[in-house]
Amino acid sequence: MARPDVARDRPMHDRMADDTYRRRVVAELQEKSSQHMSSQDSHGKGTDDLIYKLLEKAEQPNTDSSKGVVEALFCTGDEAASLAESGSPHDAPIITEGQQQFRWSMGDRPIAQLFRRMGFLDKSVSVQIPSRGSTKRSYEVRKLGEVRKRFLTQDSTDDPWNILDLQSPLPHSMPNFLTGENCQLLLQVRNAVLMEDSAERVVASTQEWNEWKNVLDWVLLSEGGHNTAPHMDSHGFATWITAQEGSIGFGWMSCPTEEERNSWTADPHQHTGGRWRYIILKPGQSVFFMPGTIHFVFRVRQHQTLALGGHVLQWTDIRRWMQVMLAQITNSAITNEDMRRSAPKYVLAVAKLVKARAEEGEAEQLGGGAAVTQFFASVKVGLPRTSGDKG
Repeated sequence: MARPDVARDRPMHDRMADDTYRRRVVAELQEKSSQHMSSQDSHGKGTDDLIYKLLEKAEQPNTDSSKGVVEALFCTGDEAASLAESGSPHDAPIITEGQQQFRWSMGDRPIAQLFRRMGFLDKSVSVQIPSRGSTKRSYEVRKLGEVRKRFLTQDSTDDPWNILDLQSPLPHSMPNFLTGENCQLLLQVRNAVLMEDSAERVVASTQEWNEWKNVLDWVLLSEGGHNTAPHMDSHGFATWITAQEGSIGFGWMSCPTEEERNSWTADPHQHTGGRWRYIILKPGQSVFFMPGTIHFVFRVRQHQTLALGGHVLQWTDIRRWMQVMLAQITNSAITNEDMRRSAPKYVLAVAKLVKARAEEGEAEQLGGGAAVTQFFASVKVGLPRTSGDKG
């Protein structure tokens, strides 16, 4: 269960435990493949084969600057907040502990508490099911009540479900270290889209409000053994994930060169080149990673997992954000969402906000004058490609 207190100590990087977890997943995937426990032509089979290859070569990140490039930053809350606010150009994921504001009740597992808070269980949700054929979409629509029964029963399964796009019923759960001014650009984008030129309280339809709520925070619920193939999070988002129940494997391509990134972009479902690193998130720990981070998720079969997550945009990172957006607009297969309709809306909203701040003399808070100039040059390149997809 995620700890509610705000820890001041740096989270421990338990290399031995992390290696044991990785080895266990590798052994389970090898056994699953040898016993033909998954369809030979399914979404799950393709993902499992790729994750197996990546975990065979993946290494733990370097965290010591005296030994070379730092690939992961294990930080106290104060250190993480300083990095987030300063707009540090460091691409390494940030790992913290005890930064969650929301508190679970004692005495019951978080997954059970989550379903009690969900309320009306006749609602429909999308469920990713590994055995579905690779020529079909990867998910089926199921009732929330059926999902609840399956997760609370906790039966062992060779076809683990992963719940997609589950709206969080919890109070705002963004980690404390991401609540500073620099990380609030996405909130400003939401307000610009929903409020237009009004400075009064947001008045929007339930559907519009929920669309934005699901971007800012969401729930990741999965049965043990479900894996997610490498991808970038859509719309150039930076992302945070906080483990709540069960440990979760998080892997990423570390410091990719332009050639490595291009090679992965050309074949994201097969590519295994580059330097792959991993950590295991324990309950109470959060990871925060930058726009364009190529990452994957893996899990042992024994334990269901629950995590809270969300997206942010940083004012100081507008140049990189736009570069990632252009790559994702051009190569739709590298992201986890369809961006054709929404990309122009985000680009126009951010451009309007950046223009206003630059005119108010705040270019330094946007990464400097050169960053602002490059941002608008990229906007001119990107918008013509997306404007025809508005429909």
